[in-house]
Formats: sequence, C-alpha cells, structure tokens
Amino acid sequence: MIEPTSSTSSLLGGTAPTTGGLGATPAASRDQFLRLFVAQLEHQNPLDPQSGAEMVAQLAQFSAVEQAVETNRRLADLISAEDAAGTAALADLVGREVTADASTLSLDGPPPPIQVSAGAPIASGELVIRSASGAEVRRVPFEGGTSPLPVAWDGTDARGVPLAAGTYSIEVVARGADGAAVSARPQTRALVDAVELTPDGPLLRLGGTRISPAAITTIARGTP
Repeated sequence: MIEPTSSTSSLLGGTAPTTGGLGATPAASRDQFLRLFVAQLEHQNPLDPQSGAEMVAQLAQFSAVEQAVETNRRLADLISAEDAAGTAALADLVGREVTADASTLSLDGPPPPIQVSAGAPIASGELVIRSASGAEVRRVPFEGGTSPLPVAWDGTDARGVPLAAGTYSIEVVARGADGAAVSARPQTRALVDAVELTPDGPLLRLGGTRISPAAITTIARGTP
C-alpha cells in the first residue's frame, strides 16, 4: 500500500493515481505501474523495507504488462494487414455478376432486379418491404411458378413515390397450391459496380443499392 504524498504525486504528474487512469490503455498502465513501483521503493518504511520476494513478484507483473502491450500491438498490425488484403480481394468483384441475399438492402436509388428463391413451387406470393423502423411501406405481389421467380419492384412505396435513402428489409410471403406457406427468400442478381469503403466496413454497390460482401451466394463472370 502506497500512501499518497507530495513526492509521489509529483512522480505521477501532480495527481494521485486513480483506478480509471490505470485502466485507460495498456501503454498508460505500463508507465504508471513503473512510476508507482519507483515511488514505492522511494517511500517505503526503512524500518520495514519491502522483501525481495515482493519486489520480484512486482517485476514479474511489470514484465507481463510489457508483453501484453507488445502482443496487442502485433495483433493490431495483423488485423490491419488482413483488412487491407480483404479489401484488395474485393476489388476483383467489380464488373462481376453476383447473386446475393436481398433480405436487407441499403437503398439510395432504384434497386437491382429482385427474384424469389424457394425449395418448392409457389402458387402465389408477395414481397413485403419494411423500413428500418419496421413500418410496412409496400407489398408487391408476384406470380407463382418454380424459383427463381422475378419480382417487378422499382423502389417505390405504395403511392408510387421513390423511397428515401436508407436501409430496408424484404420479406417473402409465399403459398403453395394447397394454400400452405412456402419458405422462400428474396435475392438479387446484378453486376457489382464498385466497392465502397465505409466506417462500418466495405460494401458492394449494385445499382442503387449497397450490400454486405457476406450476403453474396454466387459469383459469375460479368456480362460484357
């Protein structure tokens, strides 16, 4: 236990140590640990000095902090290198035709063609488009048949007004010939126009929408 004194406070920059300061960053923890250790040696009771075993234990703790700081630095470098390599690989998708899940689309213009994929024939169905808040903005019916089934939606709401830029979800409500529900999902198939680097990660531009690379299910050569 180190009692705060004027000398100790000066070593720590004029303020007594606090728990928040010690846990700010690994580098700060390392520097403050060393300052506290030196202050402890300077202000220990000469009649009851610290034992050698305690000093060795504290030095071992300091060494562990040093190694943790170096490990974190190297991990950060590896993550940066992997991110750069992943972004470079995504550039090869530009100009290629992809099929991707369209359950969530980030729209700022007319969407690419939408199609419905199902494991069984569909007698009738409709797309239900909702805003990011969950409010329904449009229902688009489509004819039945065997998937993939094209759905004509131009990115407008129920009044025919183009939707504002934002994130929208698409749900497929499909029924079979017996009236029972059929499991189906929306997809889009279009050319990749660009790779956009955003604060939330890279996104692929498909016409008037952006999708996550993780939504891609197939990749094909682009149509000239």
